[in-house]
Amino acid sequence: MLKYIPYILLFALATMIVYAWGMWRSMRQQQDLSNMLSAKGIAKVKKALKKNGAMTAKELEPFIKDLTAKQPFSREQIAVTDPKKFLGSILPYMVKQKMITETTENGKAVYQLRR
Repeated sequence: MLKYIPYILLFALATMIVYAWGMWRSMRQQQDLSNMLSAKGIAKVKKALKKNGAMTAKELEPFIKDLTAKQPFSREQIAVTDPKKFLGSILPYMVKQKMITETTENGKAVYQLRR
């Protein structure tokens, strides 16, 4: 009987590790999905600016309108429901990170890729 105790303890330890990893992953899931959606949005904005040149935020809205992000092996997903608000969060980030530049033309903010 005593020879089985180490195996039982190893099984309990493995179960604890898997459970802790699952809890950690579920707690971070929303943040990870948000980061994935932001990364996809940034890529779409860059692609649109590269293809079309300088554009306003209003002109960029259709490009990110139905954007979604989903983790592998998970049913949870996140989507852009308000393109104006989403662009309002990623465009200043992109300007701050020097991915794009913001200029004002005719009283409107126009964005273009940084050269």
